[in-house]
Amino acid sequence: MNQLPTVTKEIGYAVCAELEQEPGNQYIVKLLERLEKENPCIAEFISRLAMQHSDPVGVSTSALLVYRLLESQIEADRLKKEFDLTHSQKS
Repeated sequence: MNQLPTVTKEIGYAVCAELEQEPGNQYIVKLLERLEKENPCIAEFISRLAMQHSDPVGVSTSALLVYRLLESQIEADRLKKEFDLTHSQKS
């Protein structure tokens, strides 16, 4: 069974940098729009959960950032594995 990755500090810093590059809440809006297309069940879950709380923006932002952290770590792990395989084949 596949496991969720352990997110590294480096990925945390990278996602923070992504977030800081976009003005206002554009990063979160774009992330939610992409998630609605790529993983609508999670997007709906986040939206429903957020609407049940007094701070829906904070709840949805937190959930979306956790999703992005996991997604980024999976991407980094995949690239590292591919690089290691390619590098070891050349040796």
